[in-house]
Amino acid sequence: MSDKSIVLKTVSISKSFPGVKALNNVDFDLFEGEIHAICGENGAGKSTFCNVLTGIVRPDDGKTFLNGEEIRLTHPSQALKMGIRMVYQERNLIPYLTGAQNILLREEPVRGGFLIDERSILKKAEKIAALYDLKVPLDVPVSLLSAAQRQAIEILRAFLYKPRILILDEPTSSLTESEVQSLFKAIHQIKDEGVSVILITHKLEEVFENADRISIFRNGERIITRDKEDLSEEEAIRLMVNRNISSLFPEVTNRAGDTILQVENLSGSGFLRDISIYLRKGEVLGFYGLIGSGRTEFIEHLYGLRETKTGRVIVKGKEVHPNVHKMIDEGVFLVPDDRREKGLLASLNLKKNLTISYINEFSKLLGLVSARKVNSLVKTILDKSSLSLKYSNINQDVQVLSGGNQQKVVIGRWISKDHMSVLILDDPTNGIDVGTKFEIYKMIRNLAGEKGVGVIFISSELPELIGVCDRLYIFKEGKIAGELHREEFDDEKILSKAI
Repeated sequence: MSDKSIVLKTVSISKSFPGVKALNNVDFDLFEGEIHAICGENGAGKSTFCNVLTGIVRPDDGKTFLNGEEIRLTHPSQALKMGIRMVYQERNLIPYLTGAQNILLREEPVRGGFLIDERSILKKAEKIAALYDLKVPLDVPVSLLSAAQRQAIEILRAFLYKPRILILDEPTSSLTESEVQSLFKAIHQIKDEGVSVILITHKLEEVFENADRISIFRNGERIITRDKEDLSEEEAIRLMVNRNISSLFPEVTNRAGDTILQVENLSGSGFLRDISIYLRKGEVLGFYGLIGSGRTEFIEHLYGLRETKTGRVIVKGKEVHPNVHKMIDEGVFLVPDDRREKGLLASLNLKKNLTISYINEFSKLLGLVSARKVNSLVKTILDKSSLSLKYSNINQDVQVLSGGNQQKVVIGRWISKDHMSVLILDDPTNGIDVGTKFEIYKMIRNLAGEKGVGVIFISSELPELIGVCDRLYIFKEGKIAGELHREEFDDEKILSKAI
């Protein structure tokens, strides 16, 4: 792409936070009309770098140039005026406004000089959605939309402003395969219009299919930038994690024992019908299905988070009425699909997030908490979890951790419990780098093989289910569409049952 002009360039960008060197002398350039992917492990500096480009974070050192002229951003509004826009992994929508109202926010057409024209808002939103062929309901509050639909609203809002530079942070983390195809079709469309795109993603298959160039970040530094054709997927992984991963998945040895969890003829949520499953001790059981197939809804019924119409739940041979407290008492633990909204306690620090589920165990008389016991417990959790959590100190804000380390906190909260019998993981590797994924895969297999825990592993990524699981249930339209044992695993066979 040497014939293209450079629209954005950084020289020696550095940024430090207390105890962390987030960026170290990062040089980077972006060509006009290219898709430039930034890849790296969680905590590699990708998001901090893009926050510098959008004016959210001020660098300690270094310079940024836009079309050859140095710019000094002190506020995100300056970046927006210059045509630099970012779509974040975490949603920034107003839940009670419709999709159209969110897209046209602060750009609303008015009648009579002061009355907002709701009909024109909807028409304009429909026009931009049709232009980029992104099908999403625009006339209902976004709080009623799925995660994938809310992501589409975010992207359409960015497209409305016709940015010169568009930064996308994990844009496909909540999308189905068909929605991913529609999104990248739209991205290539704006690329052809001359927009430059920075793509941050952990999904290397998307990178190598869509990017023009790839930059690898590690420990706050840009390690290399290469044309896609000059870099293999294997080398990209090695450069990201600074070690060879001979296999992306750990060795699988099936040591399944007696049935530990059984569900019979469960129905609910208006579309779940007569679902029956069983899980054995020491078994890793996968749930696969497209988003909306019912896999997460089923787990929420099983765990007592939704009211169940019919069905029986049997844990260790005893029938249990689905209830969160009863499930925890029986050693059945859930890591939910959305770590920020359902897993983390954002107002509490790292230490409290790790230990909140143990509060009854270290409380003194009158509810006073023993600080000594809490600190000792944190060390025990970190040692037992074996997930290599990266943090500066145990009292730091949990929100400043990378996405992968936040996920480790949610998982670590449970896996050191001595009475664990079943662990349910709903999309635990969403938005996580390949190195951390491998740690989670090993943790899953170790829990099953060494501790005899029954693991339910829910994922939209078929390769990881095939790589980690002993058995697989396929969900489709609120029903079980098929059951396969490991020796029967086949991509085409699984997809044919799910679609």
